[in-house]
Amino acid sequence: MPLVIVYYGVPLPGKSNPYIVLRSKDQSLVSIAVGIEEAERASSVKTSGVSLGWRYELAIKSFVDEVSARLEQPLHVVLDISVKGVSFPPASSIYAAASLAIVQAVSELGGYELAMDEVLQAANDIDRESGVGLDYLEAMRAAIIRGKSLIYRRGEEPVDLPSNREIVLELVGEEDIGDDITGRLEDPIYSEITRLLGLNVIEVAAKLRENSQDNVVPDLSIYERIENAAYYMLYGAGIPDPGCKWTPSLQRVYGVCRPGARLGDEVVFLL
Repeated sequence: MPLVIVYYGVPLPGKSNPYIVLRSKDQSLVSIAVGIEEAERASSVKTSGVSLGWRYELAIKSFVDEVSARLEQPLHVVLDISVKGVSFPPASSIYAAASLAIVQAVSELGGYELAMDEVLQAANDIDRESGVGLDYLEAMRAAIIRGKSLIYRRGEEPVDLPSNREIVLELVGEEDIGDDITGRLEDPIYSEITRLLGLNVIEVAAKLRENSQDNVVPDLSIYERIENAAYYMLYGAGIPDPGCKWTPSLQRVYGVCRPGARLGDEVVFLL
């Protein structure tokens, strides 16, 4: 599978704003082997190969619990995950990929052949019922299934990016957030913030489409600054290093930087 990241877009509970999701040029950057067997009592999950923290473990366990409930059979799931060249992959990216892999493995074990769009829909439905249900995870899954960088908004058909240009991003790892105030904001302030951040993504998408046949990556520093400010304002995330921006992960933020920051592992993505 490719590694996918939310490049632009800030999660807003109760709102549906767009996201720009990029996929790695290497379509086999992420490898996930799934082993499934029936469990006698409660479902369980074991992940090896990468360490993604308790937030990932809780989310993937909730996902498997919901799959088990649907099947009326507890499952023991073993995931062996590797990500080439990335020391600290985003937990959200791996969760999106792992949930798809689990659905596909379960369907094959049961003797069913699901089309990839059916795997996508099933994973999204299970995710919502398990209590995770984050729209940016749906965006990541769509990019994985389509094998494309794209613009995604829940309830709408994803729009593929031209994907003719390459961009090198440094992946620097996750940070905790601070005080989440999204649940305490009321309209009209919350709606205006939603509108601002939605417009920010739309402007970035327009920049990415300009001269899409050229290999020049547009200057997005202004839009980067707006999103970093939003993560600070809404979630209490600290200010990242110059040339870096926050992207969403599971109850945390994940840092990506422009080339030359020398803060993380370089990955080539497609615009």
